[in-house]
Amino acid sequence: MSAFLPETIEILEQRRKIFQQRRDYLYPELIKLGFKIPVKPQGAFYLYCDCSAFTDDSMTFAHELLEATGLAITPGIDFGSNQPERYVRFSYTRDIIYLEQAVQRLRHFLGQ
Repeated sequence: MSAFLPETIEILEQRRKIFQQRRDYLYPELIKLGFKIPVKPQGAFYLYCDCSAFTDDSMTFAHELLEATGLAITPGIDFGSNQPERYVRFSYTRDIIYLEQAVQRLRHFLGQ
């Protein structure tokens, strides 16, 4: 029952706001870089992005990004069979400072 105590609700609300801030930072940044994001999440901790502007193989793209920049993203194949080669997943579970660094690394990797 402690999950419904006012103090617990307050903590959860603070966390929800933090995730919303992270999403609201990362979402437009990825769109500016050229990723297509079919749905803006309302309760998730990740963005599922169409990376077909950069590659036709999200697995290779994720691997090359990791090798070149140390930035880890997840290829679509880990999340289903509907055109997984077109999609990658970016998590926003880290503080915004790390997301800003990730966007800079990604921008450099993409040659922008």
